[in-house]
Amino acid sequence: MLGDTIAARASAAGGSERAVVRVSGPQAFAAAARVFTPALPRQRAAVAGAVDVLGHRVPAMALAMPGPASFTGEDVVELHVPGSMALVDAVLAALVADGEATGVRLAVAGEFTARAVCNGRMDGAAAEGLLLLLHAEDARATAHARAWLSGASADAAGRLRGRLQDALALLEAGLDFDDGEAGALAAAGWRDLLAGARPDLAALLATVPAARPGGEALLLGAANAGKSSLANALAAAEVAIVGAAPGTTRDLVRVPLPGGGVLWDAPGDLAAPGEVDAAALALRERLGGAAAGCLVVLAADAPVAPASALLTALPVVAVAVTKCDLAAVPDLPPALAERTAGAPVFATSARTGAGVAALRMHLGRAAAAGVVDAGGPLRQALADALAGLDRAIANAGGAELAALDLQAALRALDAIGPTHSPEQLLDRIYARFCLGK
Repeated sequence: MLGDTIAARASAAGGSERAVVRVSGPQAFAAAARVFTPALPRQRAAVAGAVDVLGHRVPAMALAMPGPASFTGEDVVELHVPGSMALVDAVLAALVADGEATGVRLAVAGEFTARAVCNGRMDGAAAEGLLLLLHAEDARATAHARAWLSGASADAAGRLRGRLQDALALLEAGLDFDDGEAGALAAAGWRDLLAGARPDLAALLATVPAARPGGEALLLGAANAGKSSLANALAAAEVAIVGAAPGTTRDLVRVPLPGGGVLWDAPGDLAAPGEVDAAALALRERLGGAAAGCLVVLAADAPVAPASALLTALPVVAVAVTKCDLAAVPDLPPALAERTAGAPVFATSARTGAGVAALRMHLGRAAAAGVVDAGGPLRQALADALAGLDRAIANAGGAELAALDLQAALRALDAIGPTHSPEQLLDRIYARFCLGK
């Protein structure tokens, strides 16, 4: 609720050398004065002092950030104190004491960022970028998150929107003429614009990590890709039967992992399954669909995209490239790369143990953080836009239906930045054509 003052621990929970308590709102300076001395100036400053709680005076530092030039756009004070959990709890209790009278309360999850959005300090895309940054697991994910947080990726989405609007302008201008009339436009004109925009839209979608489902993950891959060997390595135990012949695994085997999470080792894809193999694959489809996500397995020495991974509706937890002791890590097949866009790729070897610990740790984190879908709205908007674009490119029903598909793609991109409107479309038509001449 805007208008009151909120306080919360802003650093990771648990003991640490230092902890940060953040206060934001109109009473931020007054609330900080109840626990921190000396008095803080009404200007941006870092002040050394102490907090007085539980009858003790503890050295601390305060950062004063008057609004609107603060993260939330409100007055903000940060108290940097020793990282004792008891001390942080005591500071927070003193800040929110008699909250009804002072107008200070504990913040709810995400409220500081929500205030930043409400006060115009960031937009929704930047807020998702912040969440992506908080959950980034490597340098690549960090770079993508910073691009969304800074607005660079949202700007790229805006430029893509402009290109789609240009194509729609061409398409809809052509609808005003019959074939053979002066002014009629060849379909190749707008189709070429869409085909040129597609790889850039797909690349932007790839900057948003795949959803990280918690719970149980289904192993999907070709027969003899090394799924069972990988399951044994991840479990640090012989829990699945391993054989050189394709089709050794015919049942679903539940594999608990030491770091948290559960895998289901399942039959692999076969080019020509026999009767028993077909029954095993049917069992995989029937029971495996209850998993929270899938771990896609690709053999380094035979990097063929498994059909099951391309067709499943399950979110992709990660891609594991196996047998990396036998062959170099290959590029993902294009169809698989697009299907698993944003999911981390782990190069592994069950024989040497390479990459197994990192993958196990990732699966454990994914299981623990399943409810957090960092970048979810961005991913959905970009995926919907890409689907609309693909329908428009492939449309065999005529320009009218292609225009509807393209409008759907533009509406999907509205969730990321400035909105598409008929007025914007007319502006682009008039800028490119003079229909009165």
